[in-house]
Amino acid sequence: MTWAVLAWSAVALALGLGWAAGLLPPGVPDGDGFGSLYGRWGAGAAAWTTLALGAAGTATALLMMRPGRGGRAVAYTAWGLSAAVVALFVTGSLLAFLGYTMIMPVAGWFVPGLAGKWITQVMLPENLGLFFFAAGAALWAVAGLSALRAARGACQDCGRAHGWTPHAEHATRVRALRVGRIAVLVACLSALLYPSIRFPWLFGITPGMGEGFAEELRADPGTLFIGVGLGSAGVVGAVLMLGLVQRWGVRFPFWMVGLAGRRVPVALAVVPATAVAVALIAMGRSVIVQFALDQVGMTSSSALHTAIFMSMAVWGVALATAVAAYAVRRRAECGTCERGLPEAEPRDLRTAA
Repeated sequence: MTWAVLAWSAVALALGLGWAAGLLPPGVPDGDGFGSLYGRWGAGAAAWTTLALGAAGTATALLMMRPGRGGRAVAYTAWGLSAAVVALFVTGSLLAFLGYTMIMPVAGWFVPGLAGKWITQVMLPENLGLFFFAAGAALWAVAGLSALRAARGACQDCGRAHGWTPHAEHATRVRALRVGRIAVLVACLSALLYPSIRFPWLFGITPGMGEGFAEELRADPGTLFIGVGLGSAGVVGAVLMLGLVQRWGVRFPFWMVGLAGRRVPVALAVVPATAVAVALIAMGRSVIVQFALDQVGMTSSSALHTAIFMSMAVWGVALATAVAAYAVRRRAECGTCERGLPEAEPRDLRTAA
């Protein structure tokens, strides 16, 4: 992981130099991009900020290569870099891309030109920059965890320390299940807010959009299809989040022909859920930026829409908490340090929970 964050930092340095010298198109939105700080600060500020992040990242990565990985301070610095990247560069546009990606296999067939527009948007420099910074935030978060494990003298693969005992492991799993259930409940309730303002479009009701918007929907069925499709993605997300605390999040359910009863890979749940959590938090952050900089867009929307989009940050934090609890609970016996217990399903922890 150290080499990965070092490589990311080197690319950040190169991008910052390229943007500052005008050799590369800026990897941030022009003008008032949704939630972008650089509509007000300018692309030059983005270049120097990227240079600073790249330099700080390079120094931190080099410290992580030292014996002992530099201690807890390096771990906290890595997490600080992850948070800084999200705060400075990752906007709510990431959530929009994830949402459109989910519905594209269906919507792309029924809305003419949608697939082409999606590909064009993905390839824009500011959106490629968005993906680069989102990946960097994830890399630094994992690097911080690795550095903290090294500072604690814990196993780099599973995070268990030398004082591990079976009783402590079981107690940790019980706590993780309890926290996960609360977090999933909050996340699911938050996830259903967005569909609640999109599904009414099917009946000509457009909450917070004004009376004229209903006429626009009748004139443009594609907009209706996309809006309801994105709302459906929220419902699907709520259902999938239940798997973080249900048996079918550990073993594939009976109706999945060919996979029924097999173990669900931890990464299959953790990786996409973490990406969604970051995108949701970024959406809430973008709404705050819109207000702080008095940018057009979210500030001109209805109070209902603004509140729902801002609440996505709560959804993201709850989902991130649920994912962390799921990952802790799913830790099985480690092949490196040979510590740990066999995987347990939620029902096996129910009596103790």
